[in-house]
Amino acid sequence: MDRRVLKSRQAIRQAFVALMQEKDFDHITVQDITDRANVSRKTFYLHFLDKYDLLDRVIEDAIREMDEFGQCVCELDWVPATEHCFQYLADRYDFFGTMLTQAGAPYFRRRYVESCMTSFREEIRKVVGRHPLPEEDAILQFVVHAYVGTVEWWLQQGMPHSPRVMADRVGRMLEAVYTQLPSLRQPVQTSEKSPTLLNKLEAGA
Repeated sequence: MDRRVLKSRQAIRQAFVALMQEKDFDHITVQDITDRANVSRKTFYLHFLDKYDLLDRVIEDAIREMDEFGQCVCELDWVPATEHCFQYLADRYDFFGTMLTQAGAPYFRRRYVESCMTSFREEIRKVVGRHPLPEEDAILQFVVHAYVGTVEWWLQQGMPHSPRVMADRVGRMLEAVYTQLPSLRQPVQTSEKSPTLLNKLEAGA
């Protein structure tokens, strides 16, 4: 691709992300973007259909790059892998800090959650094999939303702890959860006739 074309596209994306830090997506216009990027509207429409197309491409590119990065660290132990992930977010704070806050794009959060679901499900497969655990969907919901919620909090607070500290806390908790997964193969034992509070009161009468 021509270098000038790449430069224009990058300028548009950078201008868009910068504007997202300042105001809600709904209030951003194509004119705002072209003014900030110092390109013409014609140039904008050579690359993108509209601002929604731009948002979609920015999000999908970010998710793809993040997935590729995740594949590079997936063979590491939990703590070092988690540190690399938090460092990745820290190095791209302007982008992720915008996209995962109220001023960002809700669609990005959904795509981020989906990406984490895929990654954490693959980790479950490594621990317990091909066959799904009982209630595996509930386990994934718990782990992924706890992780994503922690990432959101960390970014929204301006990264109050270093990636290493976050990894030491979050990574160890994730490791503890995954270590216990094989034990969840055992079905939950429930009594067929578990006494209710009323039963107990009647028995004592």
